[in-house]
Formats: sequence, structure tokens, C-alpha cells
Amino acid sequence: MTRHRSFIAALTLIALTAAPVAAQQRRIELVPEFGYTFGGGFDFPSNFFTGIASGGKIVLDDSPSFGATLGFEGRRGTYFTVSYVYQGTKIGVDWNQTPPPSSGVDPNFKGDIGLHKVLFGGRQEFIKSSEQKLRPYIGGGLGFVVLDPNFVTPRGTRPSSQTDFMLSLNGGLRYMFGEEKRFGLQGDFKGSWFWVPSGDVFLWCDPWWGCSAVQGSRTIAQGTVSAGAIIKF
Repeated sequence: MTRHRSFIAALTLIALTAAPVAAQQRRIELVPEFGYTFGGGFDFPSNFFTGIASGGKIVLDDSPSFGATLGFEGRRGTYFTVSYVYQGTKIGVDWNQTPPPSSGVDPNFKGDIGLHKVLFGGRQEFIKSSEQKLRPYIGGGLGFVVLDPNFVTPRGTRPSSQTDFMLSLNGGLRYMFGEEKRFGLQGDFKGSWFWVPSGDVFLWCDPWWGCSAVQGSRTIAQGTVSAGAIIKF
């Protein structure tokens, strides 16, 4: 995982130094965030290498998530943003048909997995003046997610990390305090989608049906509700 973390840090630094000059001449804000992420999974067919698998759905458990966003103020309520969010959760299979008994193996086994999400995007606040305290907004971003499994499957294989393209859309409400509006609170809802690319993609290995691979891309959708503290510099 060391290489992935270095890659994330390098891209974030590049994004910060490449912020528009106009934004650099204005305020920079930091928003630490804590939230809850739900959803995430996709169906896989009932025939793999052997043609006898029951099929089911690869699922990510709902779990807490946390991270931070750096914002560079532009004009008329616009911001250029760089975000990092981490979700530690579990992954498993929701079977269409219960697998046959296998001594000492739990068919409902779930493994630990970490999702490191990096997004580069923007936000538009809907304000009539800089004195406005209550500020609704919408935003979006493009980036990537690093999937970092940390378990051994019941068949004895260890999934490897992978990095996939990611898209997000979000919206929420901010409330700013004081005359200079340097501090505030934020409530946000974000929808995010990432894609397992086309091709033979490893999904799972188990002692009942063997190792599964599917042809074609898969889309994983998640939602996140979060709250954050706004600090402007």
C-alpha cells in the first residue's frame, strides 16, 4: 500500500500547486469531514469457470468514513477543491443460493478492505453577497479510488490492490459564523461511482464454486452523508 499512498500524496501536491492564480490570491479553506457511507456492490452471473456457480452479489458493508477537503476560492461563490476520504469496511458475497456445506468454512465470510478516495473538482455556492451566512451549494469531482483488500479468502487467495476511475456529485448546506465568515459548519450528501474496467477481472475465490471472473465493466455506486467544520485562511 506504500506505493499507493505515495501516488495519492504526489497527485494531491500537484493539484495544490496547480490551483488557479486567481484562487491563490483569495482565501483557502480546510474542511475536515466525518460521515457514513452506504451502498456499494454489483451482481455477478451464475456461471464462471465451471459453469455451476450459484451467482450472487459482491457487497461492501455500510460503514463510517472520514477525510478532508481543501478549497481554493474563486469568483462569485466558486471553489476549486481537492478531497481525500477513507472508508474502512468489509466485503463479502450475498449468494443467490446458499453454497453446499464445507467443513470449517463460513459461506458468509467477509474480509476487511480499505477504500482511499481522491477527488479533484469544484463547488458552486448560491449566495447573494459575502455577508450571507446560510449557503446552499452543489459540486462534483473526478478522481480515483484505491481498493486495498487486507484478507485471505476462504480458498486461500489474497486479493491485490487496484486503482479505479471515480466520479462524484454532491450538494449540501453551509452556515458561516462571525463578521469575517472564517468559520462554519457544513452538511453534505455525496453520490459516488467507480468502475471496475472491462476485461477478465478477479472478484472472489471460495471452496464451493472456485475462482470467479467476469467479462465487462462493473459500476459500484455509493452514497455518503457527512458533517464538516469549515476553516478559512
